[in-house]
Amino acid sequence: MVDERKEKFKIRFEKYYSMLCRIAYGYVSNADDCEDIVQELFVNVWNKEKDLLSEEEFLAYIKISVRNNCLTFLRQGRTFDKVSAAEESAALATITDEEEPTRDLNELLEHLLERMSPKCREIFMMSKLQKMKYKEIAAKLDISEKTVESQMGKAIKILRSFVSNRATILLYLIANFITYKL
Repeated sequence: MVDERKEKFKIRFEKYYSMLCRIAYGYVSNADDCEDIVQELFVNVWNKEKDLLSEEEFLAYIKISVRNNCLTFLRQGRTFDKVSAAEESAALATITDEEEPTRDLNELLEHLLERMSPKCREIFMMSKLQKMKYKEIAAKLDISEKTVESQMGKAIKILRSFVSNRATILLYLIANFITYKL
């Protein structure tokens, strides 16, 4: 049952992801923010089991949801993690297609984590695996909350950039974050 659900989710993700990004772009006009909004939508679809809806209901749900999420995003004046192009390029420069581990997706996640600076990786792991709040991380490491936010932004940007054109890997990461309830 779970494998069937995952397969159905994967098919729908691949089918509708680009369309939803285009819809979001009509509201937000920033490609990175659009992708973040759509990715958050799919996480919520999984968590709320909306992927179990019929095809027609599912399509209506995701179209309305992406619009609503964009409007909320704009109303709150949110911006997702901002990392300079230079920082992103430097972090991704060492990752090549020949290096990319394809045998095991867990190995790939480890591979990506290794590409983060030690401080960035430590903060990311404290936040996602230990479920610590930014304030707690800042206190434990004796750094500012802004530094924690910045490092988390770098970590997420590295992961997002790497998987942006790799839907299977993205689904795996989403599924693992859901599994670990991050």
